[in-house]
Amino acid sequence: MSIKPMTYNLKYLFEQLPSTNITDLEALLKQHWHLHGTERSIVSAHLAIEDSAVAHGSRWRRPRAGNRLKALLSLQVQIEVLEIEQLVPPWPLLAAYVVDTAVVISPPRAKQAAALQRTPGSLQVCLFRLRSDMAKEDALDYWRQEHAAIACATQSTFGYRQHVITSTETNVGAKYDGLVEEYFPDAALTNAEIFFNSKNPQQLSEHIAQLTASSSTFIDMTSLLVNHLSEYRINLTPCH
Repeated sequence: MSIKPMTYNLKYLFEQLPSTNITDLEALLKQHWHLHGTERSIVSAHLAIEDSAVAHGSRWRRPRAGNRLKALLSLQVQIEVLEIEQLVPPWPLLAAYVVDTAVVISPPRAKQAAALQRTPGSLQVCLFRLRSDMAKEDALDYWRQEHAAIACATQSTFGYRQHVITSTETNVGAKYDGLVEEYFPDAALTNAEIFFNSKNPQQLSEHIAQLTASSSTFIDMTSLLVNHLSEYRINLTPCH
């Protein structure tokens, strides 16, 4: 009986990229992995960036001014001990994490035939710290068991992943406890009723109140770092 290799989920957040062209960025990543001989250790790779497709997402950004989250590289790898320099080019890092992932709603896959393989809609990336006056396990249990259902009911998300941060790969960046990825339809970026899965202004107010109350139960709301990005699947075939 064959034993399936253990995989590790890694998140690299950047505050600056050398290009805004996803094709150029994909090429730079693949060149880097080939140079360091790590391409065969990578099971999957997705790069989410700020681009014109999510320009209207700025209204949902937190904080709105001085937001340094410009890109997210998500890697699934089969080898635990890899130096960060082997996996990411020397682009300005905001933070780097190993995470424990739970998929609440599987996000849609990028169309295989699409040249850039962009995931439909926009990806809202949110980092946060847990409340200091609540036991960590209690806060994580609430997030996983109760809040997830509320978040999915009060928003138009069609993909939802929770990532508990288990370790930090660098000394760069603020300390966070969790990272959540929520996939929204394009129309949600410019329409609050669509964003909050509402049919009328009254339901909009109710959903915002329910979501805020639930979030405040376990999150330090002053710690939120939120941005909307376009997610692209990196084609690993030439690497492998």
